[in-house]
Formats: sequence, structure tokens, C-alpha cells
Amino acid sequence: MQERKAFNPKQLTSARIAKGMTMKELSEKSELSRQMISNYESGKTVPKADSLLKIISVLQYPRNFFLADIPELHTGATFFRSQSAATKRSRDMQKERLKYFYEVYRGLSTYVNFPKVCLPELLDKDIHEITEDDICQKAMELRTVWGIDSVSPIDNLVKLAERNGVIISEANMTDTKLDAVSRWIVDRPFIMLTDNNESSVRRRFNVAHELGHIILHNDVESIHDYSPQELKGMLEKQANQFASHFLLPSEAFVDSLLSTSIEYYKDLKKYWKVSIQAMIFKSYSLQLINEDQRLYLNKKISWNKWRTKEPYDDVLPVEKPSLMDAVYKMIVDNEVVSKSELNSSFHLPYDELEKMISKSIYDSSSTIDSKPKLILIK
Repeated sequence: MQERKAFNPKQLTSARIAKGMTMKELSEKSELSRQMISNYESGKTVPKADSLLKIISVLQYPRNFFLADIPELHTGATFFRSQSAATKRSRDMQKERLKYFYEVYRGLSTYVNFPKVCLPELLDKDIHEITEDDICQKAMELRTVWGIDSVSPIDNLVKLAERNGVIISEANMTDTKLDAVSRWIVDRPFIMLTDNNESSVRRRFNVAHELGHIILHNDVESIHDYSPQELKGMLEKQANQFASHFLLPSEAFVDSLLSTSIEYYKDLKKYWKVSIQAMIFKSYSLQLINEDQRLYLNKKISWNKWRTKEPYDDVLPVEKPSLMDAVYKMIVDNEVVSKSELNSSFHLPYDELEKMISKSIYDSSSTIDSKPKLILIK
């Protein structure tokens, strides 16, 4: 009787959405009626042990997940680094994982102090009033507060963001139309990256794009308040402009552009760690090349079949989040909590935890990454 009272119907809905399933799909795979699934999710009926076991077998979530209470994220806007073809289902899947991510962070933060958030003052303007000068200024302010000069390439953007209090993880889902999701939660920014096997330069631009949302769009309460044209033509464009100014400071980029040949852009990619296509667009926006030159270069990219895979994409290392792993190892290595107890407290499948934290959740040995400034809470 106690088990039935402890069942949380909202958790079933959450797990189903995170797996990208409709009620009908879950019904068919679990061999339970759709009406029964609906009753479970509405709280009208509590699943018996055998029915819950069937659901667990399909969704692959641990039993204690369905007895937990993971709150919804009610305040703040969620931003998606997505192409226009990204489906609502994909976005909903990522939103659920972002919610789980925050709960894992919250659990770890009871034992360890994460780095303080270090960002410039957030822009508090309506998106229709934001100018490119505003965007450029904020990008340069971020470089300043993060201790980067206005002329140098950024070495490892993910580690730099983590050292300055941005919490980043990878998500256990793949969707070529959805690269990342970001959101302020309480007093800290979170970025979750989709596992798309992306190149280093694409990941760096994705992270910089999400930092743009975090800093520029503090005035946005919900992306649903805007039309598709405003989302793509303003919100996404502004975040892209921020990423471009942040990764490629205009004056320094102009000084580095000694030639506009496709071969020179290829070499320049290794220096700035930004895609050839992004640099061509930057050159055009700065009027360093005209429309005919831009079209010619883009045709060369298509001719070389570089649209989806450019030169050096296999050479430049993809930057991986490491802060959550460092925190996790600190807790386990100092025997504050046992690994099994800590893992169980998250109520999540191991494949989700592995992506959010690392393979440390399995390994018996670990070493602490000393770069992030972490303090164990006594």
C-alpha cells in the first residue's frame, strides 16, 4: 500500500517525454492499453507491480525514479540551439534532461561549492531594441571578465566557461536538428549539449551561441512569446552574432586575414578554431569580401563537399565538459558519500548519468581535475 502512495505520476510523464515517446507508443511497447497509461499519468490509477515492471522495461528508468519528485523548471526561458526543422518532441526531450541535469547539479552542490558565476552585467533590453553594437560590447565584456585579451583565440571554451561558473554537460540523446539547450536556473546558467558527434568548431560555436542567449536575452521570459520569424530572425541571429564577435573579435580577425583564398581560410581555421564557413560569413559582414566573392567561396565549399565536414574537423579535439566529473570524483575520493549511494540519490538511468557526469560513475579509481576551484563543504 505504501508503494502505491509513493508512485509519482508526473515522473512517468517525464520519463516518457525524455524518451521521445507518445502514450500510444509506450502503450504498444509495454503491452498496456493507452487508456491505462493515461490513467497512470493523470494519477487516476496507480500501476500494479507487474505493470510498472513493463513500463520500466520499456523506458529503462530505475524504479526509484517513479517514486521521486523532480520539480519542473518554472522560471526563466529555455533557449534551443536548433535548426528550424527541430521538432517539438526533440525540444521537449531536451527540456526534461535539462531538468534532470539541474537535479544532479543540486545533489552534488550539497557537498561541494561550485565555481562562482563570473559574467558581465546581463543585457536587459527587449530583443527588438538590441543592436549589434550592444552585442559586440557584451562579447568584449565577457572576454574581459574572463581574462582574455581582445586579440587572441580562445583555447578551450568549455573549460573556460566551467571555470567561470557555467555548468555544462552532454545529453544522452542524438538529434542532428538540435545542438544545445541553455537556461538560467535560479542563480546559475546551464548549457546542455546534444550528443551529435559534432566537430570541435561546431561545438565551440554552439557554446558561444548559448552564452549569447544567457547574456543578451535576460529580458525574455518565454520563447513562446515570439513568432517563428522573431525566433530565427532576431533571437537566434543575435546569439550567432554574439558567438561571432566573441570567438572572432573583429579587429584581430581583420589583422589575421592576409588572404581571402579558400586555402588561407582553411589554415586560419586552425588558428581561430572557428569553421571556414563562419569566417567567410564574418568576412562578408565586415565588408572584407563582396557578394560575388562570398558566393564564389561558398561554391568552393560545396564543390569540396565541406558543408557538413570541413578540413581539420578530425584533427581539432572536441572540447568535453569536465567540471561535473571533477566534483563527483572529489566527493567519492574523499569518501563523503559512497559511489553507489550517490548514484542512487539521482534516481536516473546510468546512461544518463554517464553523459551528464562521466564514466567515473562506473570506474573504481578516479583522480581529481585540479583546474576548477572547488571547495568541499564541511
